[in-house]
This record gives sequence, structure tokens and C-alpha cells, in this order.
Amino acid sequence: MIGHIYLTGFMGAGKSTVGRLLARTWGRPLVDLDQEVARRLGLPVAEVFARLGEEAFRRAEAEALARVARRSRPLVVATGGGLPVREANRRLMRSTGRIVHLAAELETCRRRVGEAGAPARPLWRGEEELARLCQDRQAAYADCHLALATDRLSPAETAARITAELLGEESFTAELGGVRHPVVATGRGPEAAARLAGGRRVVILCDRNLARLHLEPYRRALGGAEVITFPPGESSKSLARLGRLYAALAEARLARDELLLALGGGVTTDLGAFLAATFKRGVPFVLAATSLLACVDAAIGGKAGVNLPAGKNLVGCFTRPQGVVLDLAALATLAPRHRLEGVVEAYKTGLVAASGLARLVEARREDLLRGELEALAAVAALSARVKARVVAEDFREAGRRRILNLGHTYGHALEALSGYRLSHGRAVAAGILVAAELSRRRGMIAPGLARRIAATLQPMLPRPRRWPGVAEVWEVMENDKKNQAGRVVFTLLAGEGRAVWVDDVSPPELAAALEAVRCDHG
Repeated sequence: MIGHIYLTGFMGAGKSTVGRLLARTWGRPLVDLDQEVARRLGLPVAEVFARLGEEAFRRAEAEALARVARRSRPLVVATGGGLPVREANRRLMRSTGRIVHLAAELETCRRRVGEAGAPARPLWRGEEELARLCQDRQAAYADCHLALATDRLSPAETAARITAELLGEESFTAELGGVRHPVVATGRGPEAAARLAGGRRVVILCDRNLARLHLEPYRRALGGAEVITFPPGESSKSLARLGRLYAALAEARLARDELLLALGGGVTTDLGAFLAATFKRGVPFVLAATSLLACVDAAIGGKAGVNLPAGKNLVGCFTRPQGVVLDLAALATLAPRHRLEGVVEAYKTGLVAASGLARLVEARREDLLRGELEALAAVAALSARVKARVVAEDFREAGRRRILNLGHTYGHALEALSGYRLSHGRAVAAGILVAAELSRRRGMIAPGLARRIAATLQPMLPRPRRWPGVAEVWEVMENDKKNQAGRVVFTLLAGEGRAVWVDDVSPPELAAALEAVRCDHG
């Protein structure tokens, strides 16, 4: 756990400015401790020093830090320049979060404060005294988790580097049908992609929205790679779009010893993997996942496909990337609806294979939905590991891997009936709720677990008009690719972190479950 992010540094180091950017990136409130003290005492900081003295300010500052440190919601905290001098303050910050020191030369601080800002800083005095004060504080500033020289960095660059460092990097090996590849969860996605490319020529595939957000760092890291873009959205997973992308790859002259990098969310990783598996009978590819859905689901497992009007992913194949990058820093840019997509899929994975993951999503649901980056990164990495373990046991979905279809039988039918206007996440949330109700009615799970699932999914459910009845969905479900011998297959829960698949759910049984869900959830 990272906990609170405490920014320390001398006056003018940029703590407040960088703090605002970090707070936005990490989905956290910003607390400025100087402002907290001023609000508590009812005086500007300069007047506190003038009327009450520095010692009174330092006591009030330590008390403000103690109050902030106790808050359960993770924060970004811009501290006062002198707060770290007291060892007790540093111990408290270390025990409740990460201390990040913005190291700036005195001349840089002087330029940033300027003549207009100096009067508001009571310790900004003569040149010699200022230099001595700055020097005296260096030992205290050095007691930190991360020190970053900011003299030649813009505030945005500083915030980005802090984010990358705090997110760090972890990797594991995924196995697909006996073939292993690395999965790297990292705050430095472009650098990880470049390592996996290994100096080969790369063509990047991404949608046009992502190109505006994340493309350039990847292009730079990959030596100016050629780029192919397409319109964003599920509608691009079509045979018509596929044909145009084949033509673009041919025009780019992508050779079989070069690399396709599919950069983006679930649509891009699905589409890119299918393209790479079939263009010139197969070219190497790497998936760089920038959405939570892609991190927890679409980029993990080796399945690729496109949609037909009759159903989702009806044209597809199993394939193997040379590596997968989970770009954790990119999760900060997700729109709320895209966060929801990934949260639902991660929760599904936890429900069927890892109760700890399910409980993590339940405990931090609000943080996840509002975009708290530490929570998103933790769920992304853990969910990817769990799914990879399941897939390693059953690459081609002949057995255990079917448990990952929890919520997808009814959910895919909802998507198809909406013309794919209903998001995958909301559709699967509804499907999980229906499956949980079927499981409860069969006595397979306790009522308490069913209630927990319902409470967790409540904010993610589609509107009432998105709940078609049995007669409408059954025909669509009969065409689902997961079915066997003409029978509709459902994945049901058999307890916390356990699931089974069944093919004996009848239309009347489904109708009863749907009626119960409608009554409970509108």
C-alpha cells in the first residue's frame, strides 16, 4: 500500500502546484497543510508567525498533520517547507504513506517564488539566512522514499515521474498452451514496450482517442514507429474494419520478423491480436493495455476476435503474444464508464477464482469507480495474475477456463440486443447478478454472498429498460459460442472464489431469476 503521498521541499520547490497535478492523476483530494493551519487558526500563515510565533505554528502544523494522517481515504498532501525538520513528523508520514521530496536548487526556488510571493512566506529573509535555512533542512529532506530533482522539469513532468516511480513495476510469466510470455505491470509502459520489442521495427495499432492521449511516448520509446489508427468503440470490431486494417498493414509492409504493438483498451487488444494472428499467417505482436478492462481481461489469455451482427466475438482465434504490458499510469486517464468496465471484469474474476480479489473490489469499489489510481493499479495487477493462472490450466477453454464466463451468457445477449450500445461492463454486471440469483435459488451459495454481490454491482447495473425477458434473450443465447450440443451454458457460483458451468438452466428457471432481480433492482 502506498497510502498518502506527502510532498516535501523548500519554499518554492513546487509542492502545491505538483500536488494539484498528482491529486488529479491519482484521483485523490489535495490537502495543503499550510492552508489547513491557517483555516484552523483563522489567520494567514504570515500572521500566525507574526502574532503567535514560529513555535505555535509548528505545533499547529504537527497537529494538522496528525489529523490528516488518520484519514482513511488516500490523499496527496503538500507539506510546509519546515514540517519534515521534526523527526516525529517524518515518522508519522513514513508510517502512513510515501514521502516524496521535490529537490530544487535555491536559485530555482527563488525564481519560482519571485518578489511578489516572498512577503507571504515569513521565513523568506535575507540571502545568507535563506541559504543557511535551506542547507540546514537538507538532512531532514533526505529522509524520504523518493527524491526528485525538479529544476529542469515542468510541474507536469514532475508529476508524471513521481507517478511512474510510485507505481513501480512487477512482472510475472503467463503460459498459453505451453508457451510462456512476460506480463509487465508498470508505471513506465513505453519503456517496457521498447524492451519487449528488442530493437525490431514496430507498427503501432491504436484508436484515434488513445492516439491523442498516449501515443507519442510510445512512438519515442520505439524509435518513431509507424502508426495505424481506427475509430474508437466496439463497432470497430467488425469484418469491414478488419479488411481496412489488413490493407493498412500491407501498405506499411509489416514483415513477419517485425512487430505489431496493439496499444489501447479491450477493443484494440482483441482486434490487434486477431490481425497479428492472421496477417501473413501470423506476425509477432505485443499488447500494451491502457484500460482497466484490457489489463484485467482482454489482454490476458490469448483470445482474439471480432463481432458479427448475430453475436459478440463469433469470429476469432486463440493466439499468443510475445508479451503484455499493463500500463498502470494510463489508468489515470480513464473515463468513469471505462473504469466501470474493468471493475466488473475484475470482480467477476475474483468471484470465480480468487475470493481475496473479489473482497478487494468490494472494499474499494468507491475508490475504483472514482479513479483512485493506487486501487486501480492493485486490482489490475492482481486480476491479471489470477486470470493468467486460470488460463494456464485451460488455454483453449475446454474445461476450467469456462468459469471466466460468469455473467457473460445473459450479458452478451443484452449487448447484442442493444446493438452493442449497452456497454460490456454494465451488461456483464447484469449477467453476474442473474447468475448469482440462479446460484442462490439452487442452494449453491449462501444468501449473504448473493447480497454482497448485489450490493457491489448496484451502481454498475444497466437502466431498467435494459432488462429484456426470457423470450427475447433465449434465442440470442442459443447462438452463443460457449454452448454445447445445442444447450445454453451458464457459469454459476459454487461459493466464494469457486464456480461451475451448467447446461440445464431452463427458460422458466431463468424467468424466475429475472423476476427476482427486477423486483430487487428496478
